[in-house]
Amino acid sequence: MTTTDKTVETMQYRILKANHQKMVSALAKALQYQRENPSLIHYSLSRTWFREDPDNPEQEIWMFMDEAKSHEAYASSMVSSQADPQLASYTQQFKEMIIPE
Repeated sequence: MTTTDKTVETMQYRILKANHQKMVSALAKALQYQRENPSLIHYSLSRTWFREDPDNPEQEIWMFMDEAKSHEAYASSMVSSQADPQLASYTQQFKEMIIPE
């Protein structure tokens, strides 16, 4: 499988457990906005889950997986969607909670 044939995109990140509800809220708002504006990001299904970090009891490990019919269309829409001020705001809220590696 080549990179251009991808149909699944994933991301794993860590947040403080203290930010759990804030992350749930930010992701729920972003997904609702995407549902209301389906032309923004080109994916067919998105899943998100988390687990406790076994090495750091103050952190959670989060992951999302997006399925898309076209890697190119998905990747392009992820970049271009940030021109939408509302979605860019949700993305910023999300990024502020991620613990840098």
